[in-house]
Amino acid sequence: MLWGLVVVGVIGILLGFRFRVAALIVVTAVTVVGGVAAGGIGSVFDWHHLISILLLVVVLQGAYLLGLFLGVIWRQGMSREQ
Repeated sequence: MLWGLVVVGVIGILLGFRFRVAALIVVTAVTVVGGVAAGGIGSVFDWHHLISILLLVVVLQGAYLLGLFLGVIWRQGMSREQ
């Protein structure tokens, strides 16, 4: 689970740095579907499984906002140099 959070966080930062909200929506849907598939169909309504999927989505979207912020700062720094 920890590596899943790290991977989702890195993907979120890269998405925020380069892409916009449409890509975030698609990757969020892929994360939810992947979380359901990894846990098995029988455990979809298990509370622990639902909370872990929600945690993955929250980390993804928080990392996206961080990447968006870093991208804005980087672009402002590049425009000042020119």
